[in-house]
Amino acid sequence: MSTRVRPHVARVLEHTHAVLLPFDGTLCDLFADTDTAAIANRIQTQLFRRKHRMSLLVATVTDPLWMMEYAWKVGPAHGAKAEKLVHDMEMSAARTATPTPGIREVLQACQVSGRPVAVMGYTCPEAMESHLDAHGLRHLVGPVIGREQRSRRFRKPNAGAMIRRAVEALGVKPSDCALVSQYPEGMFAAQDSGTRAIGVVSEHARRKHLAAAEGSVVVSSLPELADALTTVPPAEAPGASV
Repeated sequence: MSTRVRPHVARVLEHTHAVLLPFDGTLCDLFADTDTAAIANRIQTQLFRRKHRMSLLVATVTDPLWMMEYAWKVGPAHGAKAEKLVHDMEMSAARTATPTPGIREVLQACQVSGRPVAVMGYTCPEAMESHLDAHGLRHLVGPVIGREQRSRRFRKPNAGAMIRRAVEALGVKPSDCALVSQYPEGMFAAQDSGTRAIGVVSEHARRKHLAAAEGSVVVSSLPELADALTTVPPAEAPGASV
């Protein structure tokens, strides 16, 4: 194992007492083998069959989560049926998805260095728990923060709210946490939420895109991050959340 960690990465890790891991996109690629657009279409079809008139723009949406929230806006019965379709899709995908190479090493490094981990995402928590159990990762993870069920308010998923829930579940301050992401969107969400951000270069984003968020650091791979987490312990005990 290398003990050489770049100074700017080490500075962030010294102040990182807890780690936030997005489930879909960092811990695994949940829908790599799933036709999610087909689920969105099934929700639209259900609404059409019940004589609901939707705009052409809504009728062409391919995001099942967006369509599920739309169905809740139409009415509780429509929302419940849509949510069942999305839930079943997520449970099926969780059985076939594989953990991102290197993520096990990151989780083990967090455990060894005394940094609790919260896994978070817009996926139903049952699917997230199922995936962690199936791959022997559950004992390496603390809180699992998933999509809140049976929402009757029409809203787009809010990354900031998800991060706040994860931070509260860990019982630390936002500034004591670092969110690990392979997407620029995650980096900016961390910045806006007051947490630190660690970008991981991948096929989803280049280094320069991940580094655009103020105060963020970027590593070349998850194994490199695992090495750094093991090498650089937290500088001091985190303060309690307020």
